[in-house]
Amino acid sequence: MEQLIPKKVRFRDKEEDTSNDMMIDLSSDQPTPWRDKLFGHSSKDVFNGSEEKKVIDILEGDIQKTFVNGVPFITFSNRIHQILIQGMDNTMILKLLGCNIGFSVLQNKIHNMWKPSTRLHMMDIENGYFLVKFQNKLDCKKALFEGPWTIFGQYLTVQPWTLAFDPAQAFPSVVMAWIRFLGLPGYLYNCKIITEIGEMVGKLVKLDMNTDSRAKGRFTRMVVYVNLEKLLVSQILINGRSQKVEYESLSTICFHCGRYGHVDNLCTFRNSGPTVEKKVDSSETIPKNQNMVVEGSVKKDKNYKP
Repeated sequence: MEQLIPKKVRFRDKEEDTSNDMMIDLSSDQPTPWRDKLFGHSSKDVFNGSEEKKVIDILEGDIQKTFVNGVPFITFSNRIHQILIQGMDNTMILKLLGCNIGFSVLQNKIHNMWKPSTRLHMMDIENGYFLVKFQNKLDCKKALFEGPWTIFGQYLTVQPWTLAFDPAQAFPSVVMAWIRFLGLPGYLYNCKIITEIGEMVGKLVKLDMNTDSRAKGRFTRMVVYVNLEKLLVSQILINGRSQKVEYESLSTICFHCGRYGHVDNLCTFRNSGPTVEKKVDSSETIPKNQNMVVEGSVKKDKNYKP
């Protein structure tokens, strides 16, 4: 005797004039769009319930197809891109530097750190990156501006989502990081002087004011932008005297070449020739017109954007 396999069904109202008395509910078998996973509800709700926004009218010049060295090549116009990225505002990209972290663990950690006023919608993507959609703009600004954030002693990088984002990249190019100047001579403990010294490492974001008052002894602590794709500044010459720079929570630093992302025994630059550093205008990666404001015990850059 064959075993009967039950199916989930629902009956139509008798008033409906149909040729079938029942239909199979296949809703549970339908794939969930990636936007629905991120936003936590139907994309129809996110895009104001308009079905027309899901239908893209392709105009002349919107799509270009060709071959480059025998490889199929397709490009889309800016108009198409703007349609595709609707609803991605207030979406941040998160990545924990130095180690992997599970979805639930990260979700609990950021809720405890940021204490958002509304629900966050998070989705994990490849290479340890996560997308987080904020419903409240103030919550989004807090996560973006009030860093740097650390989890398990590692930096949690937060950056706005853009079309240029590439999850294949091992880590973000520019991050905020705490640095220290150990043994800085006491006569240099002046807010403006320390700021000028810190700018030699990277664009200053925050200055720990306790160091300016010598409450913690003779070392200076500040937050600067660090470009992880370039050589890290390990020392500064102040009036001819060598001053070492110490980076907090950046554990994977090669002490041979000065780069982040590997250790010295795995350095691929060990047999390379001498490296000549080209001076790069900081405006390429750091926003202009950044003003410093004093808030509590730290001096903060109110216009921080990674």
